[in-house]
Amino acid sequence: MSADPPPEALVRLVPPPAARAAVPGMVGYRMPPLPGEHRGFPSPWLTLVFSLSGALPIAVPDGGRMRSAEFHVPVGGLHTRAVVMPRRLPHAPTADQRGIQLAVHPLAARAVFGLPAAALAGEVLEIDELVADGAELVADGPELAARLAGDRPGGLSGELSGGLSGAAATAVVARWLTARIGAADADPPTPELARAWQVIVGRHGRVRIGDVAQEVGWSRRHLTTRLRAEIGVGAKDLARLARFARSRELIGRRDRSLAQVAADAGYADQPHLTTEWREFAGCSPGRWIAQEFPFVQDGDAARSADSPA
Repeated sequence: MSADPPPEALVRLVPPPAARAAVPGMVGYRMPPLPGEHRGFPSPWLTLVFSLSGALPIAVPDGGRMRSAEFHVPVGGLHTRAVVMPRRLPHAPTADQRGIQLAVHPLAARAVFGLPAAALAGEVLEIDELVADGAELVADGPELAARLAGDRPGGLSGELSGGLSGAAATAVVARWLTARIGAADADPPTPELARAWQVIVGRHGRVRIGDVAQEVGWSRRHLTTRLRAEIGVGAKDLARLARFARSRELIGRRDRSLAQVAADAGYADQPHLTTEWREFAGCSPGRWIAQEFPFVQDGDAARSADSPA
C-alpha cells in the first residue's frame, strides 16, 4: 500500500516482517495546510516520524515552557504532555504535510535505537542523535545514509521535497527498520516486564497496579521502579497514558457522548476525563474536537498490546 494518502487522510502501512513486534503501528499521513496547530498526543508508544515535507517545527514541553526545534526524522519518547506542530510549514505554507509515522514499542527501544526508552522520556530528538551510523546499516549503504542525514543536497529532506513517492519512502523506512532490528544485539526485556506492560496497556489502563505486580511476581514498588528505569514512566502513569489513548480512540469514533466515553474508558466521570485531557492534551476534549477534527492522529494503528517486544 502506498504512503500517499488523499488530502486529510491516514493510510495504514504494514511494517516489514522483522519489525512487526517492535513496530506495531505504521501509517502514512497527509495534512492540508490549514490555519492553527496540530497536537501530538501522549501515548504508551514511542513515536518515530519520517517527514516527507522537509523540516518539521515541533514545540516540546520543557517544565513550564515550550522549547522549539526543527526535525527531519524526530523520535519522541513517552511523555505526559502534548507536543505542538504548525499545520502550515514555514518553508512551504501552501503545501500539504506528508510523512510516515511509526508507533514503536517502548520495550523495543534498545533494538531500534540502541538505548532504553527511559533515555527518551519527555524528549523529542533527531534520529541522527541516537543512531549516528544507523543509516549505513541498510542495504542502500552510504547513499541511504546521505538520504537519512537530511541536511545536505540529495539528503532525505531535499529528495522528499522534490517529490519522492510514498511507496519509495515506505521502502526506505522498511529497509532501515529491517537493518536496525537485524543488527541489534540487545537482550529482550524480562518476561515480567513484558507481561506487566502487556497487561497494563492491553487492558487500556483499567487495572489495579497491585494486581499487575502480583501477577508478575513483583512488589508494586519494584514494578514501578523497573518500568520507570526501562521506559521512563512508572506503572501508574503508564496506566493513565493507556486510558487517555483509549479515550482518544473512542472520541474519534464519533458514536457516543463524552460522558459515555468517560465511562467506557474507565474514568470516574466526565469531569475526571476533562481533567486528564487538560493535563495530557493541553485542552478539553470538546476543544480538541472543534479544533482538529476530522484529522485525528492515528496512534490507534498501534493497538496491538499483545505483540511481544
